Amino acid sequence: MWPNIIPAQRAAQVTRPRAAWHNLGMPTSPSLIAWESSGRYVQAGGHRLFVVERGQGPTLVLVHGYPTSCHDFRAMMTRLSARFRCIAFDFPGYGLSDKPVAYSYSLFQQADAMEALLRTLSVERASLVCHDMGTSVVCELLARKDEGRLGFEIEHVTFTNGSMLQWLATITPFQKLLAANETLPQAMEICARMSERYVAGLQTLMKRPEVVSDDDALVMRALLEHEDGHLRLAALGGYMRERYIHKQRWIGALTANAGLSSVVWAMNDPIANLEMGRELHALLKDSPYTELDGVGHFLIIEDPERVSAAIEQGPAAQK
Repeated sequence: MWPNIIPAQRAAQVTRPRAAWHNLGMPTSPSLIAWESSGRYVQAGGHRLFVVERGQGPTLVLVHGYPTSCHDFRAMMTRLSARFRCIAFDFPGYGLSDKPVAYSYSLFQQADAMEALLRTLSVERASLVCHDMGTSVVCELLARKDEGRLGFEIEHVTFTNGSMLQWLATITPFQKLLAANETLPQAMEICARMSERYVAGLQTLMKRPEVVSDDDALVMRALLEHEDGHLRLAALGGYMRERYIHKQRWIGALTANAGLSSVVWAMNDPIANLEMGRELHALLKDSPYTELDGVGHFLIIEDPERVSAAIEQGPAAQK
């Protein structure tokens, strides 16, 4: 989503210097250093991926969206790690993971990267929590499951706000620029100079923007700019078109796996709107459905306690 702005071997930690935050031209903070120090770099599927693991118990994988990172789940992990082995990671192109230039960032490639990471971490079965772009990556994983070629067992999926039903989304002017070939160069120019407005843009999608502190904003901006991530945004944004092209495959897999799914939907999301959430509810008649009032698109940041409570009280906690 995008703001309205114009028995296997133990997974090996990759030896790589900590990010040179001072090269980004902004001050560092204890929170920025602490976030990177809380995780590790893992080589998987030809990429160095940043991974944060906390807790013990059934495995719960937290799948982030566009254009942010697994930093979105930091507060949820604090609570959920009391019950689950929580794994959060940055997809290629996001956060602290590799951001290659010669790469298309298709959702199929992102699904490959996620599978490779879980294989490297020796995950044989897991429940998933997904948000935004991550919801469609999970739909691809469900399709692979139905084909009998997924490398791990999905026990349950909790879907949060993400425009899987892209045709119902209220997309922003910037998303419209990204979506059309004739305006894509303009969108790329905006990406190149948008870092200072990045967090403020994300906050326009929130009902509770005040939850993002100045320190949070510093970390979020640094994660975007790491390895020139802002210059990858146009390539990363191609997932919106893929949702149309692969609608039959992904929505088919979604509906076929209603018995494995639940939905936790923010009622005040201006893009993945309430109409979309209720249409999902209609499609997934056998899936538990919860609406959360007073929060917007980034419900996992705005109200991590209520989202976590819904997961703890739902089917994922019974696995």
